[in-house]
Amino acid sequence: MERLIEQIADANNKRYGRSSEKLETISGQMELELIFNEAEALTETLYVVEPAEEDVIQPRHRKSKGKREADLKDLPVEVISHTLSEEKLRDVFGTDGWKQLPDEIYKRVRVQPAVYTVEEHHVAVYAGRDNQTIIKADRSKDLLRNSLLTPSLAASIMNAKYVNGLPLYRISQEFLRNDIHISRQVMAN
Repeated sequence: MERLIEQIADANNKRYGRSSEKLETISGQMELELIFNEAEALTETLYVVEPAEEDVIQPRHRKSKGKREADLKDLPVEVISHTLSEEKLRDVFGTDGWKQLPDEIYKRVRVQPAVYTVEEHHVAVYAGRDNQTIIKADRSKDLLRNSLLTPSLAASIMNAKYVNGLPLYRISQEFLRNDIHISRQVMAN
């Protein structure tokens, strides 16, 4: 029984006891006290100078003038006028009791979502009276003959796939939201 108790104690000592590898504290390494009470240990040993309130400088980020105009300079402008009728002005100010001041101007950006249009090409076909000769009118060259693909549709799919990194199923879902049924398999082909 004593032998068994001794073996258990020895096993526990090997598992949970001190390691035989002991190192002296090396200067520059964190000590165990510093790990748990780092803030207190550092403030007790070092004298820390707190900056006065007037020493702290807050950076001010001011809006640069003309940024909005520079951002919107390349977009087309549609002017929408809001005016009052002559009758309303006469009711408020009387006859010739008003003058117009410079307009108040504000700008907004309107987004027009993608517009999809079906191009239906009609190619005229002519037959001779002898029923031996048939001629078709010239038509433009296609990327893929007898396909729905137009250059703009191909550019849209390539932009979504390779520039924006969208998988084909998301592109297909986006087309479905606009009532256009183009499957992943068709886009992949």
